[in-house]
Amino acid sequence: MSPRSVRVALQNVGCKLNHYELEAFTAGFARQGFEVVPFGAQADLYVVNTCTVTGSGDADSRKAVRKARRANPDATVVATGCYAQRQPEAMRLAGAHVVVGNADKARLVEHVQAHLEGTQVPEFDPAQRPQTSQFLRIEGGVEQGRTRGALQIQDGCDEHCTYCIIPQVRGPGASRPAAEVVAQARAMVAAGYRELALTGVHTGSYGQDQDQAGALVALLRELESIAGLSRLRLNSIEPGYLSDELVAHAARSSVLCRHFHVPLQSGDDRILKKMNRRYTREYYAERIHTLAHLVPDCALGADVMVGFPGESADHFSTTRDLIAGLPLTYLHVFPYSVRSGTPAQRLDAQVDDATKAARAQDLLTLGRDKRLEFHRRFLGRRLEVLVEDNPDPTTGLSTGLSDNYIKVVFPGHPEQVNQLVEVQVAQAREGLVYGELA
Repeated sequence: MSPRSVRVALQNVGCKLNHYELEAFTAGFARQGFEVVPFGAQADLYVVNTCTVTGSGDADSRKAVRKARRANPDATVVATGCYAQRQPEAMRLAGAHVVVGNADKARLVEHVQAHLEGTQVPEFDPAQRPQTSQFLRIEGGVEQGRTRGALQIQDGCDEHCTYCIIPQVRGPGASRPAAEVVAQARAMVAAGYRELALTGVHTGSYGQDQDQAGALVALLRELESIAGLSRLRLNSIEPGYLSDELVAHAARSSVLCRHFHVPLQSGDDRILKKMNRRYTREYYAERIHTLAHLVPDCALGADVMVGFPGESADHFSTTRDLIAGLPLTYLHVFPYSVRSGTPAQRLDAQVDDATKAARAQDLLTLGRDKRLEFHRRFLGRRLEVLVEDNPDPTTGLSTGLSDNYIKVVFPGHPEQVNQLVEVQVAQAREGLVYGELA
């Protein structure tokens, strides 16, 4: 079967790194002559990049595979990603014909082509930890182009938090060679990207697997020298890797976005220890206050887990009090989800679902209040916005993002797409701000 006669539809489940990988798959299929169509369309080949961070990620992954089988029972369905790595048989039972492990993701397009030509795809042992030796790349733009693109610099994790399955399904930490990262960044900027978001499983550990101290800051400096790159964004940095050197660089840089996502998980030292999180509430608070002081008006986000085994009402209150007193500007809140094969699965005092839901709702409300408070700070002030789309044909409103992670809506013009414009903020809501061109 010729690739030019094959329609392929791709679906992502899960994190920003998964989204990057899906863009890389899309670009790879397009380069080989496949016709890329939306996932809801009729296709000859479906690819699902799965997630297993939580039970809902597992369920959504199975659902996506079943949806593909229903869309065209005669199509070939391919499953890859973290849930496929952990439970390949579950993917086959859901309807996948081909399962590609995480270690082989960089060769997924090649494996799929071989399968279509009648060659069997190599199997993998889900009990064996994968090792990333080759990174997916995007050469230039992706389908339809983008103003903001993701760029993978790292994979895998060696932290082994007691609740997390990701080290088993992603493998040990692996840093992408700096020359390869910079080469892809140059190609993406040449293709029109104005902002690149550096992503990975444990981005802050970049270079640690090669004993390269300061490797992340060195990489940032090199990327920031690329002509035409307006913004560089860090997707997530673990507290223990938010070094003084990195904070000082962020304070000086005119390219690195004023946006830091620093996972907290719990604000109680006893729960942090049970989670095998290698910091204290005091250390976390110091890092956040330092960032807020040295990088004024920066967006500061946090992941928070509620209902970890043994989390009492007092433990939760300690977490809530810490968050309420910190200059965080938004929260991502997750109820604890049991992952088979993790140490936390064996812990006593599991928290019931109703308590988890109530605590999650409490923190979600607190997070919304903090985001609204942050947005109101900019009333009457100007924000530099990277315009993402043509104006809405009905309202005439354009949408863009500030460097400090604020969605901005304003009356715009088509020629402003992928350009930086200044908007004076007139109204603030929890989800966005509204303004006029300055």
